Amino acid sequence: MQNGNGMCKVLIVENNPSIIKLLAHFFQAEGCDIRLAENGLLALTMLESFIPDILVTDIIMPKISGDVLCRVVRNTPKFKDVFVVIYSAIVYEDENHIFDLEADLYIAKGPKDTLKNHICRILEQFRSGKRREHVVHGTEGLHPRNVTIELLRSRRHYHAMMDNLADAVIEMNSAGQIIQANRAAQEILALDLTAILSSQLTEYLAGQDFNLVEQWIAQIPYEALPPFCSSYDKPMLVGKRQVILKLMRIADNEEFFIIAILQDITPHKVIEEKLIEKVQEFNAVMESIGYGVLFMGPDLRARLANRAFRDMWGITDDFFAGQPTFRDLINFNRYNGVYDILEEDFDKYIDEREAAVRSGGSVSEEINRKEGLVFQYQCVALPDGGRMLTYFDITKHKNTQTQLAKSLEEVKALANSDPLTGLYNLRMLQERFISTLAISKRKDWKAAIMFIDLDGFKEVNDIHGHLIGDMVLKMVAQRLLNIVRTADTVCRIGGDEFLVIQTEVYNDADAAHVANKIIQQLNDPFVLDGATITIGASIGISMYPAHGSNLQVLIKNADDAMYAAKAMGKQNYTFFRSELSEDLS
Repeated sequence: MQNGNGMCKVLIVENNPSIIKLLAHFFQAEGCDIRLAENGLLALTMLESFIPDILVTDIIMPKISGDVLCRVVRNTPKFKDVFVVIYSAIVYEDENHIFDLEADLYIAKGPKDTLKNHICRILEQFRSGKRREHVVHGTEGLHPRNVTIELLRSRRHYHAMMDNLADAVIEMNSAGQIIQANRAAQEILALDLTAILSSQLTEYLAGQDFNLVEQWIAQIPYEALPPFCSSYDKPMLVGKRQVILKLMRIADNEEFFIIAILQDITPHKVIEEKLIEKVQEFNAVMESIGYGVLFMGPDLRARLANRAFRDMWGITDDFFAGQPTFRDLINFNRYNGVYDILEEDFDKYIDEREAAVRSGGSVSEEINRKEGLVFQYQCVALPDGGRMLTYFDITKHKNTQTQLAKSLEEVKALANSDPLTGLYNLRMLQERFISTLAISKRKDWKAAIMFIDLDGFKEVNDIHGHLIGDMVLKMVAQRLLNIVRTADTVCRIGGDEFLVIQTEVYNDADAAHVANKIIQQLNDPFVLDGATITIGASIGISMYPAHGSNLQVLIKNADDAMYAAKAMGKQNYTFFRSELSEDLS
């Protein structure tokens, strides 16, 4: 690597003018061919055409820092023989971590009158062929500085947080060159840090707003523009990934730099496309099926009705375009001989029908029309507070219940919540758990999974009927929501079984406190329609991460614990223990 004259080639990376001047002087005095760079970004640019024998670099520098520069050099095959020297004021305080950089020589900055001796040591060790020495030289007379130690600790914490962010974060200089990129950015760009540094972010971007990004970066040196943010509807493209891009100008004394945040929305877009496809398929099915379907908003105004519904009730397109209310739709046929109801009883009939719809979901019932047609009618409460009404002509098709149930399930699958209680369903529970897991890992929290099974609920259905049972389940859901915090998750997984994910848990006592509140409040009587109903709850609890790290395992363990709680006499809770699984098996 030495030049034709046998001179040693040296690249000095240092942002202190007086130190870089002294280093240059002493290396030149030793007959070295030197190059100077005031930061890591400039050094990377020089390395494209100048491969030194010796690289001398500080650590704390603007643009690209010395530790990042070292990692780039060590991870680039053409620089494998470069003799790397760390010459920094922080090596003494950072001795436990500095050796991770795999430099060949570490020297602590001290009095300037020692600098010549350090130059001699560098050249002597380089020529001796000795590499990777895990010793810090030049510490004589130096003392660790607590302020520096704390700053280095904060710096390590900052880098750890950046590398564990879900969103990609990229730092650029005023010219738009990348000087830092976290792990998420490297994953989105599908490149390692070595390939990313000093490149332009625009090299990796495409999309409808690409020109706006280029214009923003071109104008930002001359005027303080507001942050740029691409929209969800028109995301930027990075390869096959779809991202929301946000650019911000950050002033730093007389200079400035640019922060880019890239949120990968590819999974959301894929789900959205599939949902749109499903909705289109659903609409096509809706128009082709033979039974009527009516969707209404929370105010019971019509939002959507298929052709079968309109034909069943003779509703014209013009009338429906006015978004009639449920009462308007019934009144439309008041005098058309459709309803076998006396005129003096008709207003009462409308009131009863409207009250039934407002009360929520109902079991199937039959509507007998005056001309002899029989419609099977059902109301389903939607997650947004609206209603879905289905009307099936069962006069000639008594065996179509299976098709109706299948169609209803398709509609429910489009929603994120349990149709009866409005709680999250299992699909949303999985998403909420992933979010809880990320927060718990980042903040070192625990989380509790509670499997709740209602005690005595079967008797409620047997004695009072399923309509009352459904009303009790809704009240149970509301009580659970009143107990937990907004950040926690309540889910109905079927029948009389519920799951609660409690976040920000510091110990088992936190989970036990919430479990006790649930048992106490569900043990309070439910009063409705003149009946007083008493049930209870048995709860099994599994703790993240002690009892599992994925939702399936934690639910199973909580389920095992719930059965153990029932075995202890019901209306109780217990935590999962490994022997429970053995007992149940």
